[in-house]
Amino acid sequence: MNFVLVITSGPYGDSRLKLALDLSVSILKAGHHLKIFLYSDGVYNALKTISPASDEFNPQSIFSELARQSKIYFCESAGLRRGVDKSCTSKDFTCSGLGELSDMIKNADRVISL
Repeated sequence: MNFVLVITSGPYGDSRLKLALDLSVSILKAGHHLKIFLYSDGVYNALKTISPASDEFNPQSIFSELARQSKIYFCESAGLRRGVDKSCTSKDFTCSGLGELSDMIKNADRVISL
């Protein structure tokens, strides 16, 4: 089954990102295909400068693991509106646009937005 997960929440502030990452891991463990698209404040998750304390939730480590098994995109226009561009993002993320998201949704069996 092909899943698309649209993440619209930033790295900290509420529990939606943690839920999305846990769901992503479960989808991949079940043998499904997954593409992740960061949109709105979700583009902040692509920043390579995120540096949590050692006892805090570290989304970058989970995204790095997910990037080995799935493709992770961030919306270029949403990023530019928030000061996030290709030069300040981790190598695990691919800069993309809403056209790419539209194609992903068209070819997905399930789309989840958190």
